Amino acid sequence: MSAPDPRKDPRFRRYRAAAYGIYITLTALFSLWVIWCVSRSVAAMTPERLPPAAQQLTFRECLDGVQALWANLESEREKLVRVSPARDTDQEWMRMRTAWLERLRVKESQCDLRARERAPLRVVFRRLENVLDLYTTHAVQYADEVGGTVDSFHAAFQAASRSPAAQPPAP
Repeated sequence: MSAPDPRKDPRFRRYRAAAYGIYITLTALFSLWVIWCVSRSVAAMTPERLPPAAQQLTFRECLDGVQALWANLESEREKLVRVSPARDTDQEWMRMRTAWLERLRVKESQCDLRARERAPLRVVFRRLENVLDLYTTHAVQYADEVGGTVDSFHAAFQAASRSPAAQPPAP
């Protein structure tokens, strides 16, 4: 049998147990707080689905509405690379995303996607929302991974433009 570890004096066992208990309690509370904050944030950025509207749109009107939402989403995506500073891309996108999702929810409500004959529309709406999710991932990645480099490029370009060597020769 090996000798007991001298660093673990049995007289301090209850203090070690208390320290472990406090550590586990604080870690659990912190984890629950983070989960709570993230859940609230996600809920605030994701509008709930609305019940079917009293006045339903025709199948063609629904397709036209989805096409308009798609065109708007694409134009907003194209603006991503023009946000300055580039590190703010994700914040700008989240503002746009919430407003766009509200319009999508209204359109879903007007199209009554629960009806059996509207199954193809349901697929179109789900795919469009999937594209939005992927574009959101792209915006966050752009802001975090590429944004700083783009911002430093713009700063270097501005500095080089102010250089005396960049000035046109005097006549």
